[in-house]
Amino acid sequence: METKSRIVEIKSIDAWSVFKLALIAYIIIGLILGLVFGIIMGVMGGLGGRIGLEDTPFSALLGAGGGFVGGIVFGILFGLFYGICGGVSGAITALLYDLFAMIVGGIKLRLDS
Repeated sequence: METKSRIVEIKSIDAWSVFKLALIAYIIIGLILGLVFGIIMGVMGGLGGRIGLEDTPFSALLGAGGGFVGGIVFGILFGLFYGICGGVSGAITALLYDLFAMIVGGIKLRLDS
């Protein structure tokens, strides 16, 4: 069976589509990382409550609870900030690609059909 191949050149990348894709991808990555940090903050909050000066029966629970609540808030804010930064940097990269592709030419791909 014979396959035909053709060469196509990517001359431009839509910055808006790159922004949307990078935004969603980086928000998901940021939320996952933020939840991991939240768990760590909760554990550290619980340990901090246990070794504090006031050693009441509720100090570890309150420390862990405050750590988890802070971790959840941190995780959400971290995910949003990470997503916005990733989306903006992806859009800037697409715009730079467009600029450089006008000067030296785009990326050439060989497609087999």
